[in-house]
Amino acid sequence: MTKFTEKLSGLTQIFGVLPNLFDQFKEMEEIVLSYHKLRDRIAGKEDDREKVLKNLKEIRAELTLPLLKTFEKFLDASLSQLYDGINFTDNGLNLKEMSFKNNLVLVPNHQSHADYVAINYIYFKKYQSPLYVAGGNNLNIFPIGPIFRRSGCFFIRRSFANDILYKLTLEAYLYYMLVKGNPIEFFFEGGRSRTGKLLPPRYGLYQMLIEAHLAIPLEKRKPLVFVPVSIMHEYVPEQRSLARELDGAKKSKESAVQVFGLVKLLSYQFGNVHINLGRPINAPSLSQDSADLKTETQKLALECFVEVGKNMRVTPTSLLAMILLDEPTGALKWDEIISKARHIILYCQKFNVPITDSIRIENFEKSLERSIDILIGNKKVEVIGNTSTQHVFYSIREDSRKEILYFKNTILHHFLVPWIVHMGWANIFSGHISNVEDLKKFFINQRKQLTHEFYLPTVKEVLNLTLEIVSDAIGREVKVLDECMELSHKELYLILAKVGLFSRACNYLLEAYYICGLTLKDLSATEYKEGFKMETFLKRYKEVFESERKLRRIIKYAESYSLPLSKSSLQYFIHTKIVESSAGFYTVNDHDKLSEVLAKVESDLMGQLSINLLN
Repeated sequence: MTKFTEKLSGLTQIFGVLPNLFDQFKEMEEIVLSYHKLRDRIAGKEDDREKVLKNLKEIRAELTLPLLKTFEKFLDASLSQLYDGINFTDNGLNLKEMSFKNNLVLVPNHQSHADYVAINYIYFKKYQSPLYVAGGNNLNIFPIGPIFRRSGCFFIRRSFANDILYKLTLEAYLYYMLVKGNPIEFFFEGGRSRTGKLLPPRYGLYQMLIEAHLAIPLEKRKPLVFVPVSIMHEYVPEQRSLARELDGAKKSKESAVQVFGLVKLLSYQFGNVHINLGRPINAPSLSQDSADLKTETQKLALECFVEVGKNMRVTPTSLLAMILLDEPTGALKWDEIISKARHIILYCQKFNVPITDSIRIENFEKSLERSIDILIGNKKVEVIGNTSTQHVFYSIREDSRKEILYFKNTILHHFLVPWIVHMGWANIFSGHISNVEDLKKFFINQRKQLTHEFYLPTVKEVLNLTLEIVSDAIGREVKVLDECMELSHKELYLILAKVGLFSRACNYLLEAYYICGLTLKDLSATEYKEGFKMETFLKRYKEVFESERKLRRIIKYAESYSLPLSKSSLQYFIHTKIVESSAGFYTVNDHDKLSEVLAKVESDLMGQLSINLLN
């Protein structure tokens, strides 16, 4: 066959699907218009019917398998230039088989625009079956919009709260997808995380899918199953722009110019992408008119969210980020990095923290070498010293700390308990905590302080893991917290040494809360004591941070300042009723409690600085 006839055959194959597409669209319209909520809304209203069809055309995927196969071949060639690999861990789940027996919905977290490509590429590669993904209409731009649409992407407006016809059209389209048995994927956070921490789940698509599923006749209805998906990038293509947004830069609107500018990324190295399937979760059994729909939807979304968090794997890059960012001297030798990494990996293996295969204890050094090379090549880490004399140190560039913090934040929730344990035991060691009631109160207060940053384990789970850590450190079982107050100084030392590597894991968060407290104290002593707006607070917060950072007495980390942190720390002070929020104004209404919190946070930070028991 000549090249010409090969091309002609390919074109014939693509254009040959057009009649099938027209038939598919006709069937789609019929099913969408039959959806009971939409049918009743537009009955006898031709103008509304036309609006619905226009909305449907804007939303719908226009999948063509020949183009999808061509796109797969293009990605086979291009992804290998950017990534070392896409590692897919199905944990024994066969998604294609599941989709035959269930209405399957994948719910991944969202770190990068590359997520769309990575998950759908690996799904099609493994199962030779399409996955239909919900994408924001900000990506519906030439040339990627038409490619994505024909690869199975359907586009959703960023906001449509006041457009009931659009909402019903989208819900009816989801009904069509479920009736046809198409596997669906949507990013439950509603947008990319700018910080690396998981964002709270959005409930809209969860509820629409549940309602659409309930509309299918019972005899034809398959179980609705959600599969949480944890995706981790060892390096995120949009890293620099995400870090700028943390400092207040406006989000850049996607455009064709930006897309063509992606060729610059060929000069970067992105390591691996890790995709990890979690435990499938069944949708709640409800009726159409159930009063529990909202409550059960939120419960389902939260359960998926927690499962994604549990399966976020520690990668070589996130491990390096945690080690280098937490180092108080700012620079480490390679053998020091390896020693700390070994300590963390052993902790992960002992306490069931998920890690990538590449950093298992038997082969982690080679993977860390590759990751540090990527960070050096991408100009995020600098090499200090003389390589010929082996006096070489590695340090994160000062202007890149917030970028690297992103990767630390993706795994930080796994290490909150050892950080709290270290702080609690430092207080026992110093005599600030002298009885079990004070220790319990300490754990509860530390957990409360972090509730605006992470989804946290329950108090019971925190205490159970604490007892496991203590038992492991001292070599004997400790069953109840009361026994912890009877430990010898030697045993206290062993516990501090065991968790010492995590002693500064969350200190940048404590520093942010300290800055917030100082800002509130300052504003309440000026002309703003009767109340201030968010704009005033954010401006003063930044000024206080810059002033305190120069002193370097308490504030050590550049990453202690960001817009999300300043807002979440303010929420903590509102939640504890130190600050009152009303009609867009904020007022400090408990000055004594504010001073008490400030003193405690300062004491905790100074206490961490005074103890240096790292292995």
